[in-house]
Amino acid sequence: MRTGTLDTQPLLIPEPVELNAEQAARALEQREALAGLGLGIEDFGGGTLLLTSYPVLLGQRSPQTALRAVVDHLMTQDRVPSREVLFNDLLSLMACHSAVRANERLSPEDMAALVAQRDLAEAHHHCPHGRPTALLFSRHDLERQFRRV
Repeated sequence: MRTGTLDTQPLLIPEPVELNAEQAARALEQREALAGLGLGIEDFGGGTLLLTSYPVLLGQRSPQTALRAVVDHLMTQDRVPSREVLFNDLLSLMACHSAVRANERLSPEDMAALVAQRDLAEAHHHCPHGRPTALLFSRHDLERQFRRV
């Protein structure tokens, strides 16, 4: 991913995203970096941006929600981060937004694929926010939970 671009899905009809003027300006400053992450944007005037493409890896997630989250992240930075820092931060953010959510049903095949792919991540023991991705329960822990000991 560091050496290439992400697969993108051009939007048949660009989606307008209303932002305040400062947010729109910050996003337009980072247009090239955003395009490298699959988020194509164009200025539509005022605080409105047109979202023209979307990263395929986010699947069915809302393109507007992803762009707003990325812009919100950019606004929290005191100064514009380096390209590599921005890339890492935005990929972490995008990973969070493409994650399986609570109560989201998965097929047995999808579950098996996630477990098989887990070891491909560098830091697969926790998410980008530091939360664990797996927990280990001993037999004693399980028996205690079911009040067997």
